[in-house]
Amino acid sequence: MEAKNGLTYHEMDIVCDRAHLRGFAQTLLIIGQGIGAFTLPAFSDRYGRRPVQLFSHLCFLGLGVGVAFAPTYTVFLVLRVFLGFVQQGIVLTKMTISIEIFPSRHRKLSGLFGSIMWTFCTASIALIAYLMQTYSWRSTQLAYCSVSLYVIVQFFLLDESLSWLITNNKTKQVTKNLKKAARMSGKDYHTVLNVYKKIQKQQESEKSLTESLLGSKDQGVNGKTATVKEKDKTKPSFLDLMKRKRLAANVFVLWFVWITDSLTVFGLFMMSHSLAGSPHLNFVLYSLLEAPSVLVFYFMVDRYGRKKTSMTLHGTAGFALLAATVCKSVGKGSSWSPIAVTAFSCLGMFGASGAWGTSFFFTPEMFPTNLRNFGLGTSSACSRLGGMLAPFSSLLAEYVEWAPGTIFGVCCLLATVLVNILPETMGRELPQTVDDVEAWHKKTDVKTDKDMENFH
Repeated sequence: MEAKNGLTYHEMDIVCDRAHLRGFAQTLLIIGQGIGAFTLPAFSDRYGRRPVQLFSHLCFLGLGVGVAFAPTYTVFLVLRVFLGFVQQGIVLTKMTISIEIFPSRHRKLSGLFGSIMWTFCTASIALIAYLMQTYSWRSTQLAYCSVSLYVIVQFFLLDESLSWLITNNKTKQVTKNLKKAARMSGKDYHTVLNVYKKIQKQQESEKSLTESLLGSKDQGVNGKTATVKEKDKTKPSFLDLMKRKRLAANVFVLWFVWITDSLTVFGLFMMSHSLAGSPHLNFVLYSLLEAPSVLVFYFMVDRYGRKKTSMTLHGTAGFALLAATVCKSVGKGSSWSPIAVTAFSCLGMFGASGAWGTSFFFTPEMFPTNLRNFGLGTSSACSRLGGMLAPFSSLLAEYVEWAPGTIFGVCCLLATVLVNILPETMGRELPQTVDDVEAWHKKTDVKTDKDMENFH
């Protein structure tokens, strides 16, 4: 195989007994994404969303150009690792900023817009590859990374998250951003400032309620309440989450859900070549299947809640993929089997992609401000495990044909059950501290106890 004006496999020395090294490019990219997902969100929570977003986007542009001109396969692989690393700085901070910009009643708009853009961009990958078949892979790479020129626009238009600024007591920058927002919206600055102060007072009263809910747990031996450790209020660490059983359970459930979503979506993409027709067209069709799931997400997430939306989509994916596996095994050699398998596989992709979009939306809402991007980052890092296993689904299918679909389906159904453990975030403002998150469980437990009393 030779790319026009580019390096051949022979020139890269990945032929014959070294041909297996071709797959390392994708594996190392995913490893880089995993490292970036664990590392960069901590900087975002400490130094702000904007600097990490701009730095990552600028590095992504430079590394993307570097990949296009890589002289050897070794350089190509090294650049791919760093490319995956900074890519997570773009994706995760973008998601966190978009969640923090909107109030709870309009937050689903960020999820809708983000999912639509994801669908469009994923489908564009195959379209660009198809249109540039006669060009060098280097030219195709330059076309892909050129979208990062958008960083120039971001530099002038992107402001720091107000939620992060308020939580970290950046008062001067808060007032500066409010003035800019008031000027752009044609609103009176003093009116906007009064609304901001009113909201601040309301949040302070809610914090005092949180402390009273947690007071019995923090009672000292002398009868004095240990006013909820100050470090938890301002600069909490991830260990503060893991020390509290209910919150630790949330984290482990989210990690499993993200692994499942990544494994299922990427696994189905990797196996799209098994469907009849052009591989480019199959890839585009799988990508476009995310569009209807976005609409389901939009109409369900604020009507029935995040949990029920996630459970519905995971359940749909699980049953559909198990049905596709049964049809493929039972109807082998029949005329109806390929049609049924394709239909159920598409339904499974619809459910899995929608479930992953819901996870992207749901996860940041369950972490306090100074751990929000890190919490999203650790979840994304765990999903890389699913991404690394996904390429082996095609290989596994050659030996055990029913295995990939069964694994995908069972994992999705297990995720459906586990999501029920998580707290519902619909209609709630984003938590500022670890204790705000724990208070959700306290309130839920009180409500459950009252319901049980009324039942008896």
